[in-house]
Amino acid sequence: MTELTKLLGFRYEKDLEDYLEARLWLTGLDLLVIGRQVEVYGSEIDLLAIDPTGLIHIVELKVDEAKPPVVAQVLSYRRLLKRMNRKDLIYVLAHGRLRIDLAEAFQQRFGHTLPETVNDSPALMIIAASIHPKTADSILELLDEGGSITAFRYVVHSAGVSLVPCCRSDQDVVEGNHVKMSPSTRPHPLVVEPHRLPSYRVPVDESIRRFWLTHAQDFMPFATFSFVYGRYNDWVQAQSEDRVHLYQSGLFARQLSAITAESREWTRVYVAHRSDMAAYNTFMVPPSAPEYRASGHTLRAYKFNPVGPVSDPQSANCCSPLLSAPLSLSKRGSGGRSAD
Repeated sequence: MTELTKLLGFRYEKDLEDYLEARLWLTGLDLLVIGRQVEVYGSEIDLLAIDPTGLIHIVELKVDEAKPPVVAQVLSYRRLLKRMNRKDLIYVLAHGRLRIDLAEAFQQRFGHTLPETVNDSPALMIIAASIHPKTADSILELLDEGGSITAFRYVVHSAGVSLVPCCRSDQDVVEGNHVKMSPSTRPHPLVVEPHRLPSYRVPVDESIRRFWLTHAQDFMPFATFSFVYGRYNDWVQAQSEDRVHLYQSGLFARQLSAITAESREWTRVYVAHRSDMAAYNTFMVPPSAPEYRASGHTLRAYKFNPVGPVSDPQSANCCSPLLSAPLSLSKRGSGGRSAD
């Protein structure tokens, strides 16, 4: 770290890769690195990681600026990875640079078996010294379409390295969070204790908090994410006079996850698609609703966790005030029940 501090930056991409391979927790996500320079149909992915739900994360690193072509690059990786089945992925990782037994490593790290479906919809992540404005626009467009993509700007300082989330919204870009700051304008870094996963708070917009606090009881005891988002969409339209901003589904999902994680009164689960899914929205929990992506369970949903016997949903204390905190986009009437 001494040389790193002297340089105030990484000289080569390999240096950045070496550092983040063991510190991907700086993203605020619980990720297990399962591959490095992973060869997929002639292309090499910088880092490949997996989260507790079995979702694969493609991590592309740029020691300097992330220029516009990087978006096409990660989308290409995603397409190539989706061509591989579970068996192919396990084989590639077992014979790759890290020689990892995916099933065994996943079980040891997360305490449950590797889901049958792991790479049907990989998430994308870009980490760079700065993000080109056109790259930022491309990231925002993908988010608007419900894509799962995150970007971070790394900052080297005397205490180590920090990852600054950026390109989360138009306002984020306007504020310049994606642009590399000169040493004189860098804020004092937050020092994170080593070997400890930091608590990562996603900023929650006041309007989303207000929506959840006033509508959570309507979703008890269970609701698919798309049903909740549909109600949110309708609610925003009804607040037109207050100029409430409508967040696209990906950003709304992140903030909703942050809210429910704080209160612990709701649990995010995954369910299998059913032809009668509409009947499960706010009425009953499907027979199988694990907290990770099991085989065939790909739809996100939220399940209420009552503290004690609750006879009247209207009286349940399901929405405590919070200080702070990735999908289908479908608009539906607030009075109906619609399938995910």
